[in-house]
Amino acid sequence: MRKPPQELIDFTQRHVPIFIHLAAAMPNEVPFLCRGYGFELDAGTERLWVYILKNQGLRLKEYGRPLGILSALLTSGVDNESYQLKGRFADVRSLSKEDASLLAERHRWVALHTPALAPIVRVNASDCLAVGLRVQTVYVQTPGPNAGFPLWEGGDR
Repeated sequence: MRKPPQELIDFTQRHVPIFIHLAAAMPNEVPFLCRGYGFELDAGTERLWVYILKNQGLRLKEYGRPLGILSALLTSGVDNESYQLKGRFADVRSLSKEDASLLAERHRWVALHTPALAPIVRVNASDCLAVGLRVQTVYVQTPGPNAGFPLWEGGDR
């Protein structure tokens, strides 16, 4: 297993609002898209956990089959630095106490930097679940000459 690039790890630890969009696809089916409200990157297991509403998780369930492909776009709300992480569906789980703390921390950064958006993206941890993505590839999406290029390819194919 290879560790994700330090550039991505540093990005996920910034004290700024990071907005998340999760997409799922199956061959020959309509893609599923939803907003994420928080996340955790587990560099040791190459997993990205995205916190979504439980009702979105019910719709996402059909994409959990072995061929299910997930993509998460993480974008900084202050400078548009962004990364797309693509891979396979890993799991769905309830939010832990640590996840709930991370969700609250993400909301604090939104309230500090973009207060008008804070009420729109505020959710209770009890209304969410965590969707796991086995990261296979990370792409730079920040506008500029490297946009769209792979930054990293993991070992979980």
